Amino acid sequence: MPEYSRDFERRLIDLESKISFQESELLDMSEAVMNQDVRIERLEATVRALREKMKEVAGEGQPPLPANERPPHY
Repeated sequence: MPEYSRDFERRLIDLESKISFQESELLDMSEAVMNQDVRIERLEATVRALREKMKEVAGEGQPPLPANERPPHY
């Protein structure tokens, strides 16, 4: 087998190995991005729920005193 044929075959094998590795890494990264998307959606839902709860809690209780009125302990 001529030298250029062996060199070509070696280079082809190297390229196939690199492509295989890159495909595997791309699948791993794609899965990581999908997992992060799910986590972000859950966190956003939690933040929305907490904001609503804070609005509810702030609305309960006594109405605030007017700014120029002294508190009752004076």
